[in-house]
Amino acid sequence: MSTTRSILVTGSNQGLGMHTVHQLAATPNVLVFMGSRQISAAEEALARFQSDVHPTSAVVPVQLDITDETSISLTFDFIGSYLKTKTLEGLDVLINNAAIDNPTFHETFQVNLFGTVAVTEAFRPLLNNGGAILNISSFAGSISLFTKQPAPRIHLAYVTSKAALNRLTAHLAADEMQKGSGIQVVSICPGYNATGMNAYSGTMAPSEGCKVIVTAALNKELKSGTFFNKDGDLEW
Repeated sequence: MSTTRSILVTGSNQGLGMHTVHQLAATPNVLVFMGSRQISAAEEALARFQSDVHPTSAVVPVQLDITDETSISLTFDFIGSYLKTKTLEGLDVLINNAAIDNPTFHETFQVNLFGTVAVTEAFRPLLNNGGAILNISSFAGSISLFTKQPAPRIHLAYVTSKAALNRLTAHLAADEMQKGSGIQVVSICPGYNATGMNAYSGTMAPSEGCKVIVTAALNKELKSGTFFNKDGDLEW
């Protein structure tokens, strides 16, 4: 059995996603597919940290627009074929990182929920039993926290899309448990990171925020059906 851990990260050409790929690739025996709407953007991002990639690991940029069925299908075929050339059975981890913060509900849900559902359903057959689906969420999507503290000044479309993503996580976790696949499904809050999505007003560097994602992606014993950040479990 191969010791290489294969991981697909969506929306990974900048910000939190790029740092996630960077830190994953800096560890031994990891194959990371770096998904981006524009493959040139992923290639440019990779060039910034190529020298840090561990000798036993690799990063493969892939064109992946999670709102485009054709793009998802082509990427699925490419990754499936690539894994075969490396004698790998399938993907170990899918990290649903792609997201936007847009004032309009349609555009926000198109990426944050509908696109995430589309790519998860498409790549589910490629996931190995015992693998993981990591949905990158936000504390802002927690209904319980919202009732206990003042609402954060974030677009309503964004927070509701993350609340819906958390509900998706809970459903998928229960579904995989019923199937007995061993696939663990979790929601992760990386914190309020300074990225282009918030005009770099976040209080945390994405190189720090991504660490909870990297740790989870390399952890083969996650607690499925949970929502957490670097400090522990969060309320839904």
